[in-house]
Amino acid sequence: MASVHRRPRSPYWHAAFRGPEGRLILRSTKQQNRGKAEAVAKEFERATQLAKAGLLVEDQARKVVGAIMERAGGGDTLRSPIAAVFLREWMAGKELNKRARTADRYRPIIEGFIESLGIRSQRPLLAVTAEDVQRYINGRIEEGCAPGTVQVDGKILRTAFNRARRMGLISTNPAEAVELPDRACIERGTFTAPEVRMLVEAAEDEWKTLILLAYYTGQRLMDCAHLKWSSVNLGTGVLSFTQEKTDAAVEIPMHSDLREHLEGLASTDSTDEFVMPGMSRESGSGQNGLSSKFKRIARSAGVDIQTVQGSGTRKLSRRTFHALRHSFTSALANAGVSEEIRMKLTGHKSKAVHRTYTHHEIATLRNAVGMVPSISGS
Repeated sequence: MASVHRRPRSPYWHAAFRGPEGRLILRSTKQQNRGKAEAVAKEFERATQLAKAGLLVEDQARKVVGAIMERAGGGDTLRSPIAAVFLREWMAGKELNKRARTADRYRPIIEGFIESLGIRSQRPLLAVTAEDVQRYINGRIEEGCAPGTVQVDGKILRTAFNRARRMGLISTNPAEAVELPDRACIERGTFTAPEVRMLVEAAEDEWKTLILLAYYTGQRLMDCAHLKWSSVNLGTGVLSFTQEKTDAAVEIPMHSDLREHLEGLASTDSTDEFVMPGMSRESGSGQNGLSSKFKRIARSAGVDIQTVQGSGTRKLSRRTFHALRHSFTSALANAGVSEEIRMKLTGHKSKAVHRTYTHHEIATLRNAVGMVPSISGS
């Protein structure tokens, strides 16, 4: 009897065994149907040969696995959405469920990261690597962003990829392997009244209003930039609005200088809802943001922003626009205004945080020391 030549069976074909409930299952392919099991085994073998030849690149591997699922009758192919699509859908969810201020903080980070990926943003999400995230973080540092800002950027990306991991779309979070800069801790400075006058004189148009608002109210940059006329009561001389960062409602009586300035603006009969319509459309951070522009105004005014050495080669400024908030708080403290009233005006909830904004002048400290009874008898 002539021998029958049989093609050698794939090394991935294994003997059958009886699984739970007595069903026939094949060990490697996990298929109950022999034909499907053979098809899967062939794809396993093809992947092995490609790998040995050094040809099993990511795209080819995905095609092989996709073919396995198709030939095995598994229905859907691999669940891995396009990176840009997933990240934007995640962002859309945040816009629905988070405060507008939070969504505004997330959006430029997600879009900036997608832009940094370039053409790779159109590849599957699982193709995003830790190197991709680190490249984006390094770029933010090179742009001149503060370490604390870059830390928040990294945490936002980690949150997005953690969502993908919980959904089973990726097995590891590429943003967790990224090195984030240490948050630089420097003591903020304050501006004196003559220095603020120099800043206002060097500023143009809406910048004059922005600086006066910050100095005479102690409010944050974007709260000042987004001030609406509906929050300004020139009759009572009170500003009333909700802080964007904390949702704290504040009422601040206007200083006479600020009130006079706002009355001058109101006399123009502008129909815009924002006190500074141009400022309301600008970003606070970045190379062309309001914070960077303020530094340029300070330099043109001849006001020292007190640059100090940060971590690595990075230079940091002790007197940024935020130092106007420190100036307001410190001026009140040095004038003897109680901590309770100061916190009510600034919107601070924590005494510990508020005290970092309070810088006592040496004259105030000297007067305090002078209160200690003398033992000299004179």
